[in-house]
Amino acid sequence: MTKLILNRRGLLAATLAFAATPLLARAATATSNTTLKVGGRDVELTILRPDAPKGIIIFSHGAGGWPAHYQALLDLWTGAGFMIVAPLHVDSQKHPKRADYDLRAAFPLRLADLAAATDYAEKAAPGLPMASAGHSYGSLMSLIRAGAMEGMIPAQDPRTKAALCFSSPGVIKGLVGPTSYASVKKPVLMITGDQDVLPGMIADWHEHLYPFETSAPGEKYLWVGKGIGHGLAYHPEAPGFNEASALSVAFLKAKVLGDKAAEAVLAAQGSTPLADWKAR
Repeated sequence: MTKLILNRRGLLAATLAFAATPLLARAATATSNTTLKVGGRDVELTILRPDAPKGIIIFSHGAGGWPAHYQALLDLWTGAGFMIVAPLHVDSQKHPKRADYDLRAAFPLRLADLAAATDYAEKAAPGLPMASAGHSYGSLMSLIRAGAMEGMIPAQDPRTKAALCFSSPGVIKGLVGPTSYASVKKPVLMITGDQDVLPGMIADWHEHLYPFETSAPGEKYLWVGKGIGHGLAYHPEAPGFNEASALSVAFLKAKVLGDKAAEAVLAAQGSTPLADWKAR
């Protein structure tokens, strides 16, 4: 039996290796769009499918965002063997009827979009394990699908094996409180930063720690980038993007695909010059 020993430089190299192949694999990834009828609405799905997908990620963009906004991140995940299914929510700047909905009205529709996207993915690639991932408002959706707010919002999806979150919408009064995430028992990775604030919405970046600190213990991970703000997920030029995105790949491979090498990377990970790291 070979013993895995990683020094700090070796750990970084091993982590980044999980995100080193997408440029080679991108040519083998097919991108398409399809439209579903969901509750009388047209919901557009963006599908990125590698030649031989190993798992599926249901992705929910941030408020006002759209799937292609996160292309660099999605390319990393498809390069790691994941098929991406990402709905265009009604609050997107690209949605033709955005003016008809505010963020509150979009809330239940987002969950309906994701449920329909999951059903579509299950038929398009039967038998593959699934994760829920998102940015900001989309992270809240992913956490709900992983068990958050159980008893209040019946939208947990048993097909979700893990939740991957880039930031969060913070503490939403009347909705997100100290016990909102207590029912999340599945693996979670929260990626945020010590500058992750939004004027008028998130005044204190510590609000993003709620899912990590208050969910059920076990397989919970937190990356806090130094000097990192709310838009890391769609800023591949940012200093912490490579480290954070590589860890997202390791997390997905470990918790969705059962990859032992990826699990070892998570187990050996520690804080770096770019970010603080915690696990519980």
